[in-house]
Amino acid sequence: MAALNDVPILATDIGNAYLNANPREKVYTTAGLEFGSELQGRSVLIVWALYGLKSSGAAWRAHLANTLHQLGYTSCLADPDVWFCPARKTDNFEYYEYVLVYVDDLLVLSHQGEKTMKALEEYYRLKDGFAPPTQYLGAEVKQWQFPQDITKTKWALSSIQDIKEAVKKIESFLKTQNRKLYPANQPMHTDYCPELDITPFLDDEMVNFYQSQISILRWMVELARLDIYIQVALLSSYLVQPRQGHLEAIYYIYGYLKTHDPSSIVFDDEYINWADEDFPSHDWSDFYKDVSEDIPLNAPQPRGMPIQINIFVNASHARNKVTRQSHTGILIYLNKAPIIWYS
Repeated sequence: MAALNDVPILATDIGNAYLNANPREKVYTTAGLEFGSELQGRSVLIVWALYGLKSSGAAWRAHLANTLHQLGYTSCLADPDVWFCPARKTDNFEYYEYVLVYVDDLLVLSHQGEKTMKALEEYYRLKDGFAPPTQYLGAEVKQWQFPQDITKTKWALSSIQDIKEAVKKIESFLKTQNRKLYPANQPMHTDYCPELDITPFLDDEMVNFYQSQISILRWMVELARLDIYIQVALLSSYLVQPRQGHLEAIYYIYGYLKTHDPSSIVFDDEYINWADEDFPSHDWSDFYKDVSEDIPLNAPQPRGMPIQINIFVNASHARNKVTRQSHTGILIYLNKAPIIWYS
């Protein structure tokens, strides 16, 4: 959306975010020596939403929401942590400014992002100020240009550093077992079927290790490593009772990641030029009669450049050799930018 509407992105991190809000519960503690001799031993009422309290997350979210409302932003009905506000550039181009919130990490998409950030500084302490993003939620964020058109700048996401760190830890673990990580050219052997694996079950300690590695790999998928999604999804089916072969398959994925670590996903704002023959016309009136698309009455007025929503669906039919279940993959794009992937 930023590239499509030609607006910059600024990122910031709100310092000690929870402490800006009042707690939603009545909590007290007994003052220790660090409170001073006059207060030591007395009951002290907590008036800020301390980290660790059950309701502090909700209290902070409500506090920030109130601030954004005061600044003129509206919460999106589809995602309450996506905030938008009507804006107009100096050339009278109308679009929506966005503030994307993840707890205390904020991204601002606006031609006057500095103004928004300075308005937020009236309420909160912004750690290290604000700047174009280089990291967000553990992922590397960078600008990208295609060689065929260096005049247009896109945004890209990468998990290179997370992958390097995870691979390093796996190699250290394997070293304790006098083993090493071997390079791989694909995420999983083409003839390997996890459901047919009959190797011994892992003990409790290694089950915990297996589960932790699946969590790490699933986060890598969230950070744009779609190329390992189906393999991680298949191995996630054995979290309760994994076998040695399933763990070896995880090592194999890490071997692939080590060999293919400099991967990035580019959010391309260009449109797909669909041809008429890509969508042959069919008569479905026998099934759907005179139906029409329901447009929400409270939908915001369109602003900015129009977008395409492109969805690709495929399935590996009856892939599981035991249950004959299929495995489905779904990719949802805005123009040529993937925003949701599901396996």
